[in-house]
Amino acid sequence: MKERIKSALLLLLVLCSLFLTQQLWFGRRPAEMTVENGYEPVYFEEPRPLSQMIVPEAITLYSRGQCHRLRPGETDFNLFWEKSSTMLQELAEPGYYYYAEPPPPEAERCFSLQFEPSLPLGPESIWLKGRSSGALAELEIRRLEDRCWAILKESAGDASLLLLPPGWSTELAALYDRFAPAPEQLCEELPEGELSLSRGLAVNLDAPLLVPVGVSSLKRFSLKPERLDRELLLKTFFINRNLVREIEEKDGGFIYTDGEQGLRLGRGLDYSHPRLEKTAGLDYTAALLTAGKLISYHGGWVKNLRLQMLAGGDEEKEGSGRACRAQWRSLLDGYPLLGDSGVLIYYHHGGLLSYRRNLYEPLEQPGDGVAVAEFRKVLEKAVTLLEEEGAAGPLLERMELAYYLEGEEAVPVWQIHLNGRELLLKTDELVPPEGWEP
Repeated sequence: MKERIKSALLLLLVLCSLFLTQQLWFGRRPAEMTVENGYEPVYFEEPRPLSQMIVPEAITLYSRGQCHRLRPGETDFNLFWEKSSTMLQELAEPGYYYYAEPPPPEAERCFSLQFEPSLPLGPESIWLKGRSSGALAELEIRRLEDRCWAILKESAGDASLLLLPPGWSTELAALYDRFAPAPEQLCEELPEGELSLSRGLAVNLDAPLLVPVGVSSLKRFSLKPERLDRELLLKTFFINRNLVREIEEKDGGFIYTDGEQGLRLGRGLDYSHPRLEKTAGLDYTAALLTAGKLISYHGGWVKNLRLQMLAGGDEEKEGSGRACRAQWRSLLDGYPLLGDSGVLIYYHHGGLLSYRRNLYEPLEQPGDGVAVAEFRKVLEKAVTLLEEEGAAGPLLERMELAYYLEGEEAVPVWQIHLNGRELLLKTDELVPPEGWEP
């Protein structure tokens, strides 16, 4: 009898041991492990490929002594960029096509693509993968009969020349021959030196500059703020929503914080993670790809959103170490929307430091056309304003058309860069837009 009791107790102990071992190996995981391993990434859309993340700032065509500027969104712009992009991707070993001598003097300048920010080149990119890493600032195509040369001007100031293979020479020449310019695409190329204006005024140029002269009017747009899914947006920033506090502000905005990171939703969105550990920056191509992923994750892409600036880890932001900085602007009919609009991101290899997103969508019907004053008249006004501050003979660095956000309306403006300063003047009244300060 005693032996049976001992055997039963021994069997019970063995079963208990097996049960506890099973629980140890296959039972419930600790809560912290469950949260970490059970988390599924949340994002608005899949990241875009590199080929869709950057386009030229503008494309210029030269014909019969005239210049024509193509802007993003135009059909001809898309054709020239797609052909040029595909060519740079297919020329994986550019060393075969390097040309030691300059093209013949009679070779004509056909067209050029200007990149701001620069186009990444090299093994980490998709363009000219067989060469060393670099950043392309301008691609210029010259032509003599059935031969074409490509001049690659890099951001660092270096330049190289390629004699294009016959197939690509033929395709680019045919595309150029089919181009039919529109009047509003006409530009004037101002030469280096002094440009005299009326009333004894003048500006200086240290390099040739293209200025639009064919645009007589621009549409005025009414805008509406971008609407994002709030719950989905919160999930993209905060992993554990149970730790997030919600604070409503008097102006109707909301602040969300978990004690380390904060998000404000109101007029656009502002996110910051000031306690994020400092870490190294990123190289140019990696910075571009990371910036694109952040846009895809936190709000997604909208139509006509263009990357305007990218600094890959070479600038300091207070408290962030060597942070990358990326900025996007919306385009309206190919012109950037300035003012309190766009996307600005600071980030590095360790994660997202801050994210500012304030985007608008145009209503279906644009407003009436607004007259565009001739550029010399605009320059006279700008120089006069600077003279009042004691600046004489200013250096003209850039002059373009753009839009500026006034409330929820986009008004056409001239954007002038003189002596390192930016001036904005309405295209018709030649006065600064409301809300803009120099």
